[in-house]
Amino acid sequence: MHQPEQMAAAVEQVFTRIHTEQMAGMPILNDRLKVQTLGFQIYRGRCIGVLITPWLMNLMIFPGADEDWSGLKLGSKQQRRFPSNSYKCMVNQVDGIGYYQSHSLHSPMHEFQSQEHALAAAESFMQLLMTEVERPDLDPHDEELLGRILRGEETPDL
Repeated sequence: MHQPEQMAAAVEQVFTRIHTEQMAGMPILNDRLKVQTLGFQIYRGRCIGVLITPWLMNLMIFPGADEDWSGLKLGSKQQRRFPSNSYKCMVNQVDGIGYYQSHSLHSPMHEFQSQEHALAAAESFMQLLMTEVERPDLDPHDEELLGRILRGEETPDL
């Protein structure tokens, strides 16, 4: 299993290299920002956390110790469930960190005036991600009404 501190350090190192070697000078960059990770932790056996770069902010999810994501098609999307909601995550692979799934939080990053501003947004997202949201069960009458509406049947005045 990936340890959060080690994974965060590896992600920062790899994306700092991508920033300097592949992204330098591109207009999508916000020069007020640098590569940084936040909130890396283990959730349901997987290492998760937020990556901030001058061009994007992503939730990153790494496979658990008993998972092999090499058979997943790069660019395909997977639904991942968290306490707050389900999120569509794209399968990626980068040398130095391997396979992971990401959910885009922001791109481009021009709305952020400082690194602190980006960090605050990432921290806020991580808190929200892990906050259980009550979802009221649908009333059986509501399901019946919805079915009538979808079938084009007569409905009581709403």
